[in-house]
Amino acid sequence: MASIKDRSHWRRLVEECFRREAGAEAPISDPAQDLIETGVLDSMGWVSFLRALESASGLSELGARLTERTPSLESIFQVFSEADIPSAGAKFPEARHAATRAYVILRSSCAVVGSRTIPSNEIDRAFGMPEGKLRLRAGIESLAYATESENELTLGVRAAQQALHAAACGAQELDWIIATSETYSNYPSLSAQLHSQLLARETCGALDVGGACLGLLNGLAVAQGFIASGQARTIAVVTSDVHSRIFKPGRVAGEFGGLFGDGASAFLLRAKNDSTPQHAYALGEFFFGCAGQYAGAIRVSNATDGTLDVHFDGEALSRAAITRMEKVILDVELRSGLLRSSAQGLATHQPNPRLVTLLAKQLGLASDKFPSVARIFGNLGSSTCGVALDAILQSARSLYARRSGPIFLASLGPGLLFGGGWLIPA
Repeated sequence: MASIKDRSHWRRLVEECFRREAGAEAPISDPAQDLIETGVLDSMGWVSFLRALESASGLSELGARLTERTPSLESIFQVFSEADIPSAGAKFPEARHAATRAYVILRSSCAVVGSRTIPSNEIDRAFGMPEGKLRLRAGIESLAYATESENELTLGVRAAQQALHAAACGAQELDWIIATSETYSNYPSLSAQLHSQLLARETCGALDVGGACLGLLNGLAVAQGFIASGQARTIAVVTSDVHSRIFKPGRVAGEFGGLFGDGASAFLLRAKNDSTPQHAYALGEFFFGCAGQYAGAIRVSNATDGTLDVHFDGEALSRAAITRMEKVILDVELRSGLLRSSAQGLATHQPNPRLVTLLAKQLGLASDKFPSVARIFGNLGSSTCGVALDAILQSARSLYARRSGPIFLASLGPGLLFGGGWLIPA
């Protein structure tokens, strides 16, 4: 252990974390100013700022060290100058991924979408919108719709079976099946139905997690916890969504319902062992939160006449989504020490293609870092991130292991739930 005396280094780190919370243009005029009292950050923003600093610096319990001090940048500088921290943990950006749970491996994946491809102008007509609206306003060119013989279960089973086959893994080897869907509402649950269809053994657990569009990240984090704790060695995480039977013309307005398509994805996670293939990816860390001030931007409930009561403030939701998604991706970069420019790709929430293009521009990234999911399939709900992640993994498998880069994960859910994480080549 060695004391850190390079004040300029800590200042650079603190200011970087501060601007990611307060905004890139936030002024830092007086380091002694009370950030909460002057309204620069609210109390939750201050907590988020400190947590980011803890992750980036390796200094734990930063909030406790600041309890009796003014919530200011100067107070943070003082804590860093007083603390005894390993100098290796002070580099920025730092390869913290080396210390992540690299023994949880994403062994294989698969994504499927509804078998019907519907041009967006047909959706415009069906919902009574001007022809070309979805393409011009949202950037959606076509949507994937399930056929009469397809549903959440059939799509999920198909994805899971192909993921198992790709890993040469039998369903009898599964310790857990973790499922998520924002459209499935039947009983037994989706995970239980998948368990029956896949013929998993009786001692294989079945668990459903929520989160809507955030569901995949929730499922991966839960699976990581089971494997890291030694309670499981092999887990299938499955997403499946069929919006076309819920968001139908006459039941919901096209400005909302016309955005969504149908799809599923599946991922096989295993504890790392000597047979782990070179092209596999290891799970990094996950983090989550809820920006409740945006909870009213979208609300969906059943109306008494059989329609859906949808409150959808598209403009406010778009602003919130872009702002929060950018912050989540910057937090992934900060927490992992991995530069976003080095990413093989970013598997993210895609409300619509135009917002993805804007997000890429604000992050200074090429748009092809974000797989085209919403543009050709529509918003797939919890399966959007899954289909995007599978596309990135398939692309990485065509490269030599040493040439493939990390993968960033980021998504939002109604509420406004948010989460992020990363994967690194194993």
